[in-house]
Amino acid sequence: MSEGTDRRALLRIGGAALGAAAATVSWGPAPAAAATAEPQDVVTPQQYGALADGEHDDTDAIEQAINAQRTQYRIVVFPPGTYRITRTIVIPDQPGENFNRIQLRGYSTMTNRASIIQVEHDGVGIDVRCSLAAIYGLAFVAPAKTENNRALRFAGEVNTDDTDAAILECTFVSFKLAVEHVGRGLYFSHNLVALCTTGISLAWPTEGVEGGGVHVPPYGLRKWLITNNHFHSPFQAIVTQGAEDSDFRGAIIQGNLLDIGRRLLIGSLSNSTISGNVVEKGDNGPIIEITSGGHNLTIGDNVLGGFEPPLNDGPSAIQFSSGVKAQNVTISGNTFNWLNHSPIRFENDASKITIANNSFDHWNLDGKSDAAAIRVAGKASAFSIIGNVISADPADRPPVMTTGGLHESHVIGNASAHVPLVAGAVGADSFVQAEPGRFNRIEVAEPLGAAAKVVSTSTGSVKVGEDRYGSFVVEGSNANPGVKGGLRVVPVNQSGSAATELLCSTTSTNALVSMISNATGLVPPVDNGRDLGSADRRMRTVYAHQVALAEHAPGTLPDAADHTGGIIMIRDPKTGKRGLALSDGESWRNVVLGAEV
Repeated sequence: MSEGTDRRALLRIGGAALGAAAATVSWGPAPAAAATAEPQDVVTPQQYGALADGEHDDTDAIEQAINAQRTQYRIVVFPPGTYRITRTIVIPDQPGENFNRIQLRGYSTMTNRASIIQVEHDGVGIDVRCSLAAIYGLAFVAPAKTENNRALRFAGEVNTDDTDAAILECTFVSFKLAVEHVGRGLYFSHNLVALCTTGISLAWPTEGVEGGGVHVPPYGLRKWLITNNHFHSPFQAIVTQGAEDSDFRGAIIQGNLLDIGRRLLIGSLSNSTISGNVVEKGDNGPIIEITSGGHNLTIGDNVLGGFEPPLNDGPSAIQFSSGVKAQNVTISGNTFNWLNHSPIRFENDASKITIANNSFDHWNLDGKSDAAAIRVAGKASAFSIIGNVISADPADRPPVMTTGGLHESHVIGNASAHVPLVAGAVGADSFVQAEPGRFNRIEVAEPLGAAAKVVSTSTGSVKVGEDRYGSFVVEGSNANPGVKGGLRVVPVNQSGSAATELLCSTTSTNALVSMISNATGLVPPVDNGRDLGSADRRMRTVYAHQVALAEHAPGTLPDAADHTGGIIMIRDPKTGKRGLALSDGESWRNVVLGAEV
């Protein structure tokens, strides 16, 4: 039989186990007699006297079944029933033996309690001290939550960092702490945690760590897969502790549902992702609170919020605490709703932060003056705040607030009920769209060949020599019909060179491009030849306030055949005076000038 038991094998085991259970109930063999039997591939507690009736104390029988697997295939199967235990069952660590990889298997699922471990003492239910244990399909239930009751504890006795536990399809009800894990990594998936104060506690051993490099912090705490669980009414789902000077890292916290769940994560985290989680009633503190680490994180596609009033008591959604300088963090695609304070809070300086495509709805319900959709209690550097939809703040304040200013950042493409978007200093190296005095809309006009149209919110005029709007000619809200336009950069050859075109409009609507001035001269666009000229270069009317011609010496005149219709200025070598010359396609001819002006 292989180490990993497949589904058909498990069904076979289950049938044999149920048969063994029936035989045990009918004939009642003594535990001591069963212990002398030849070990089998798998065992059940019933083989050692367990009744699984919820009344008989099955502690000894479970312990004997576990001990019987020290040198075998290390699988203990719990047929359906209620196994009452009255003291902690210890699974010791035995390096070099198969016992290190023991599996406890039951028939429960997230929604069905079939194989129940009923913990009736104020302490740990099963204390797992071997490094690679797995718990499948067991339901851990306490009659009532007590001060110290815990369903499972994982903490290795040898190579204490090397503790990797797998917990799948289990149920935990009415514990102060459902699972305590001390060591390197945890696989926790498709479990139900209900009516517990804390779901999972992740910690680091204080002693016994062997090796170096990836075995010690920060890389020692490197793998946590916590996915697709249902946390029903715990005060906090996941808590990290005991290693605040280093970083818990390599975590995937994904697809969890907190139904009246309050808080998803409290503690240290880096190099990890938190995605696709739903928190229906966040209260009692920030839903996600990063207390140390705080770099190289992706927090995306979550629904984080509270209940709707009058049941609401939602705090912030994502908070980086005062001791954390967040860096390289992406927060995107989340929905924040029914929160009493700031959906996203940085309580210290933060840098290289992307906040994009989130929805902020019903936030700062308490109307706090220091709240914002995105609040930075420090210096915000290299922030990219793009494409968010932000509802109005009851306190009528800007949705982005910094105390240390916004630097090397941009805030663009956001739909906000409040303008301006930012409260606090905005550095000259930052760009904030919709701030008064800067443009708040870029449009591309419908006709072909049109340039970008820049619309300003300013009501003042643009003065001669003023560079207030950069390189753009601006249409302001106070402007009269006239010349409008802008700049665009276009390629001019295959080597990658580019030219800058100035595009202007002289139509009554100022919507059509009627003139382009670029590296090849003053030309009409192909689709608008009627206004300025035509493809054969015939102009109706050109208005110019001054035309300056370059001067040529007679010996350096260009070929007349290449400049038919061209006009240039020359200096007559006989008189020394300047005059004009016109090309008829064969030669240059003097143009007689009239009297002086």
